[in-house]
Amino acid sequence: MNTATSQINPSVHVYQKWIKWGLLPLLCLFVLYNSVYFRKLSTMTKVGAGNVDFTLLADSLYHKAILRGTYDLNADQLLAAFEARPDSTMAKYGNRLGIGQSSFFMVTVQGTVSQKSQGGFVIHTDRGEYLVDTKYIFGNAIRDASGLVKLTDFKTNAEFNKLSEALNDLIREKSIPTQHSNISDGDLVKVTGALKLSKKAKEELRIQPVSIEKGME
Repeated sequence: MNTATSQINPSVHVYQKWIKWGLLPLLCLFVLYNSVYFRKLSTMTKVGAGNVDFTLLADSLYHKAILRGTYDLNADQLLAAFEARPDSTMAKYGNRLGIGQSSFFMVTVQGTVSQKSQGGFVIHTDRGEYLVDTKYIFGNAIRDASGLVKLTDFKTNAEFNKLSEALNDLIREKSIPTQHSNISDGDLVKVTGALKLSKKAKEELRIQPVSIEKGME
């Protein structure tokens, strides 16, 4: 009996080692797969205000979605289209909540800087000029212009607005100041940001920026 056992044991040990080192990587992959995953923004927000870190959510929205977006809507071209066909332009390019006379657009503006101050600067294009406001980044312009979130993602209007506040704070206090400080009057820049246009009354062409890049493409 002892002789038979001694003959079988080497094979058993080899088999056990094969199981150990063969299944271990599979086990690690299984654990990793179930530990690391990504959820849509709408799924993250629907868990409720008590469980949502709006600062973290705004940071993810800004760095992983807004800054990585492709924005081909040139502000000058948008204005020309809006003046000719406001309704169809708003429907095609704009974002708004419900029915209204105004829409928010995520646009790019390329031009020359002038009148730089602590609160922003004016950017001149072939069509005219736009005020780039780096100080008063408030309200829902950037959130709505992005088109990345909607009211139904949240339980209440208050929660929806908390995301706006966190997003505005991040851009106004952390992101834009460094970019703004690196430009001077006469520089060529490319600005991406939220522009509000209204059919009811002609408003100042004021852009709340999400990024300011020195130089032009």
